[in-house]
Parts: sequence; structure tokens; C-alpha cells
Amino acid sequence: AKDYLKIDVIERQIKKEEISDFVECGLCGTAAVISPIGKINDHGKEIIYNNGKDEMGPVLQKIYDTLTGIQMGRLTAPEGWIYTI
Repeated sequence: AKDYLKIDVIERQIKKEEISDFVECGLCGTAAVISPIGKINDHGKEIIYNNGKDEMGPVLQKIYDTLTGIQMGRLTAPEGWIYTI
């Protein structure tokens, strides 16, 4: 995200109380790639992102497009990311 999208990246643990301040929220993994979170229900307290829709906001969409572009060969991968088997 830093090199491709010029987004400031901070890797740290977050506090539960901070989650409601997020504009967008998503999960990533090998099979899921990047999946948006529409809402979180914490013991009856709902935190809603992107109007509760399971659609990507603009930042997650840019990250998704970049990652899948690298995976599909449409974008140049950073050094050491892809190995031919």
C-alpha cells in the first residue's frame, strides 16, 4: 500500500475502542484475498461500515485491485513476491 498506493502504513495492535472510528474495515487472507466488513456486532452494540453493505469502500477496492493485479500479472510484483513453480 505504501509503495503502490502512497498510503501511510502503520502496523500495530489496535484497541477495541478504536474500531468505531474506522471509515472502512476489511479482512485479508490467502483464500479471501481482501473481504470487506459491513458491520460488527459486539454484545448488542453495532458498528457499521459502508452503510452496512458487504461492498468495498474506495480504499479497500484500491488495495484489492492492486493485490489481484499483482497476482494475475497485470502489475509488476515487488521483488521476491512471486515464484515460478
